[in-house]
Amino acid sequence: MKKTGLYLIFGVACFLSLVATGLAETMYVTDRLYLSLRKGPGLGEPSLSVLVSDTKVEVVETERDWARVKLEDGRTGWVMRKFLVADLPKPIIIEQLKEELNKKDMIPEKLQKENASLKGKIQALENEIMEKNRRLEMTGKQSTLKRLKELYATGILALVGGIVIGYLVRRPKKTRRY
Repeated sequence: MKKTGLYLIFGVACFLSLVATGLAETMYVTDRLYLSLRKGPGLGEPSLSVLVSDTKVEVVETERDWARVKLEDGRTGWVMRKFLVADLPKPIIIEQLKEELNKKDMIPEKLQKENASLKGKIQALENEIMEKNRRLEMTGKQSTLKRLKELYATGILALVGGIVIGYLVRRPKKTRRY
């Protein structure tokens, strides 16, 4: 009977732990901290302001568990030193990483724009090269045609000159009379 009772208690405990686990709600602890900026080092000193988490401060001096700080707006006061950390706060790190990510996301867009611009320049240069090649071919054809004309003119002049010289140099035939 003792064993049965133990098994029954163990079984009920397991059942209740499973039910309790199923009813549990997941929650997170907030890191929001409100820190009093005081007139002097001590809890009895009057509060000048309330600083929230991630507020940037410059430590001017320390006294036991307290630190005299200067805020970005120029105000000064005392806070408990144990609430100050030198590490960059997570939200600021997250913002910096988001900015970096945005910059890196812009790089492909920038490269695409640059690529399109370069493609346009390449096309313009290819068109310019084609036009210059066309002009060069035309100039070459004109030059060849001019040389042929000069060659034909020289040949015709040589032929005509030869005929004229032949006609002028021709000796009259001597006829013999007997």
